[in-house]
Amino acid sequence: MASAILFFNDKEIFVQDKSSGLDLFKPYKIDVYSKFTEDRIKHLIQEHVIQKGIDIEEILFNANEGILIPHEIYNPEKKEAYFTLNYPEISEDKSIYDEKIDAINAHFISTRFNWFVNFCSKNMPETPMMNSSKKYMDKILSNQKEKNDVHIVLKDNTFDLIKLQNQKLFSFNCIEYTTVTDIIYFLIAHLEKLPKKATNIIFYGSETQTKEAKILFKKIKILNEIQLSTHSDKELIQFLS
Repeated sequence: MASAILFFNDKEIFVQDKSSGLDLFKPYKIDVYSKFTEDRIKHLIQEHVIQKGIDIEEILFNANEGILIPHEIYNPEKKEAYFTLNYPEISEDKSIYDEKIDAINAHFISTRFNWFVNFCSKNMPETPMMNSSKKYMDKILSNQKEKNDVHIVLKDNTFDLIKLQNQKLFSFNCIEYTTVTDIIYFLIAHLEKLPKKATNIIFYGSETQTKEAKILFKKIKILNEIQLSTHSDKELIQFLS
């Protein structure tokens, strides 16, 4: 049976075929003008996924908040306390979840919207759920090549800054931003905090964002010695698939 992944990024829901990378239906927008309707999503999945003999293999959440806690000091009963130290104001319609990253023996803590978790639990109870940032780290840390790369993955209001040294996690941060310029100047301010011999920046964003990043890298002399590799949103989804 063909398989697909369901993505949820706070503003839209879409399902993508794993083999082709194509959307199986037009992304369903969620905003103040288009409230979630369970029947509509069920209909889209039934018509464009199930009836075509395609199985939803995994559900990936894209959250704008996330922290890592080493396993040695982690207490599952205190995950809310860890999280609220960094994010003191959590929306009432969200809950806090933790996921283990075995490659670095740490726990990734993030949020999920309650209504969507309830929807998936009711309609796809056997389908595993995972945070997209956690899945991204699983993927890059499974690569056995020694690298000192810096990964920048843009989301709606935040970006993940992931630093690797000798293919081990050097640091992870989830940082708010408004423009790509904010991200580039943040990077410049933290050049001395990059892993040793970090020469490659891997950047995921929209077409407009990746173009702007390329222009800024060319204009700013201090960044000329660092190689920028840009990738589109679609390429990110394919990578996570």
